Amino acid sequence: MPTYAFSAVGFLVLDVLCRHADEMPPKGGATFVDEMLMTVAGTAGATAVDCAILGLDGQIVTQVGRDDMGDFLIDKMRAFGLNTDQVSRHASVQTSMSMLPISSDGARSAFFVPGTAATFSLDGAAMDAALDADIIHLGGTGLLEAFDGPPSLELLKRARELGRTTVFDLILANPETIAKVEPLLPYIDYFVPSIEEAAAMAGMREPADVARWFKARGVGNAILTLEGDGAYVDPADGDPFTLPAHRIDVVDTTGCGDSFTAGIIVGLSHGWDVRKCGKFAMAVAASVARGLGSQGTLSTFDAAVEAMNTWPLRD
Repeated sequence: MPTYAFSAVGFLVLDVLCRHADEMPPKGGATFVDEMLMTVAGTAGATAVDCAILGLDGQIVTQVGRDDMGDFLIDKMRAFGLNTDQVSRHASVQTSMSMLPISSDGARSAFFVPGTAATFSLDGAAMDAALDADIIHLGGTGLLEAFDGPPSLELLKRARELGRTTVFDLILANPETIAKVEPLLPYIDYFVPSIEEAAAMAGMREPADVARWFKARGVGNAILTLEGDGAYVDPADGDPFTLPAHRIDVVDTTGCGDSFTAGIIVGLSHGWDVRKCGKFAMAVAASVARGLGSQGTLSTFDAAVEAMNTWPLRD
């Protein structure tokens, strides 16, 4: 029996955020803002932390540098209850880091150093350790220069052989990214990209068409996030359906997709069907969007369930 409920593998980044930043400061000048924050972020990192906040026992499998940013991330993740034994440290490449000015409508821009996202990989023993969980989440394909391709395929193939449930998300996808992603698709049980990323890879725009395209190539459940319009789900069994988003005052959309994926993972761990998992994921993402950074106002599993059941939905 696996040690952990989930294992989050891949992209981790330190985000430094500020709001509200509707324009850049003048050269040599300064713009005063309301709030600044440092958070654990990334398609694996934020998802892992959000799962831990929601009560799951899990581990993060990634790489940071031997620097202050790496120290911060490891300490913070441990404080959330994540096991960090599988976080390797690179001696000469800095930890991945982003600076994110958040505008008054919640949108974000980014200054980004890829850093250790590009150097992360796994050898045989580390691969075994990464697979020691019921659910294997691979997050960050497209930025994982050393892990994209055959190593990612090996992880997902071995997960399938071991009977693990696989969840997958990527980042900054474009039409060329599909060459890295397509070999992985038959080994992905829950594919959870944004519609923008999925559409860029599939070469079509309508969610129903995009979801069918990925399912025809082996994906089990295609779950496409539609930003403020909710999510489109084409499940392994049954008819496709759309889930509405909650009606909230958005502060920051950073990490919403990562938190949505966390909601799917937590729901699966509780044995829920894909519709209930999706509804819960919507509430988790809304909780994050109500605050600054990848954790936002997310607090407890019970609070997220209450939000799922009581927060109003958009028309």
